[in-house]
Amino acid sequence: MNKTARYIFSAIGIVLLGFILWYFKNIVLYILLSLVLSLLGRPIFDLLGRIRIRKHCLPSAVRSIFTLILLIGALLLFFGIFIPLIVDKAYELSNLDTQKLVASLQEPLGDLERWLNRYKVLPEGGFSVNDLAAKITSKINIASVANFFGNIAGTLGNVAVAIFSTVFITFFFLKDESLFSRAILSIIPDHLMDEVSRMMSSTRKLLIRYFGGLVIEVSGVILLSFIGFLILGISFNDALLMGFLAGILNIIPYIGPIMGGILAVLIGFVTHLDLPFRTELLPLMIWVVVVCSVVQIIDNWIFQPLIYSSSVNAHPLEIFIVFLMAGSVGGILGMIAAVPTYIIVRVFAKEFFNNFKFVQSFTKNI
Repeated sequence: MNKTARYIFSAIGIVLLGFILWYFKNIVLYILLSLVLSLLGRPIFDLLGRIRIRKHCLPSAVRSIFTLILLIGALLLFFGIFIPLIVDKAYELSNLDTQKLVASLQEPLGDLERWLNRYKVLPEGGFSVNDLAAKITSKINIASVANFFGNIAGTLGNVAVAIFSTVFITFFFLKDESLFSRAILSIIPDHLMDEVSRMMSSTRKLLIRYFGGLVIEVSGVILLSFIGFLILGISFNDALLMGFLAGILNIIPYIGPIMGGILAVLIGFVTHLDLPFRTELLPLMIWVVVVCSVVQIIDNWIFQPLIYSSSVNAHPLEIFIVFLMAGSVGGILGMIAAVPTYIIVRVFAKEFFNNFKFVQSFTKNI
């Protein structure tokens, strides 16, 4: 077979593979979720392997079952705590008293009116605070806010179902850590086996560090935010929900913390409408912003450097450009998948294109 025919058949094979992956995208998603779960559970699996019973190690199947039980227990606890909070808050927002909201806006809008009149910003005749308050509240669609929280709850529920549907696959990935590698290597030409094997081994180690660090980061942001909001006097459930949203949205680079802060201020505002605006409600909202900012400083200076230094070993500007490129291609999901994808790309480049000076410069730390 000449080179031209070989290229044609290779191109057809790639197109066919792409179509199969697209057609069975749900199964591919379950496999990817299983891989992530197996990477998260691998440290637990290895730790159980150190247990000796009469000089015998625990069988791999037993270790896999115990690891899955711990993972499922953690997921059940996680979703069991936070999904009811989101549903309850969605119901509360859907029944929000708009008249109370209008009343809470009277004082700040009155201050705004006096300031605008003092500097003659307003046209002749000024404006009515009551009319403006009514217009503002008419633009606030409480139902859409409630639907937003409801959608979050629904999304989390779907994710939970998808994760639990991958338990069977995860069990075998844990039991036989080379199972996925062998499946990939079975379609790799013989002359590339060594390079691909090294690449997959390095990628696996880096991804385990990254996902483990990501869990620690999210947990840290949730805990610090929760403690900060509790100190401000916010109720336990509201503080927990605000901390949860801050931690989960923090996964989205750059814009996620802003979204989490806005939602925290929104929840804090609508659940404390009974407070006097100038003396209590406004200072409370300022302190909510302060708590979110302090948590982000801790995240940016402690959590993220630990994660990226151990898994990516890349310059912050490099990571920022990767996030921008991933966001322009895949939106928010692209930004979430940016770092794992970049880890794979860097390891691939190191193994197959290390003769190029440029590749050597941006892969020298891995």
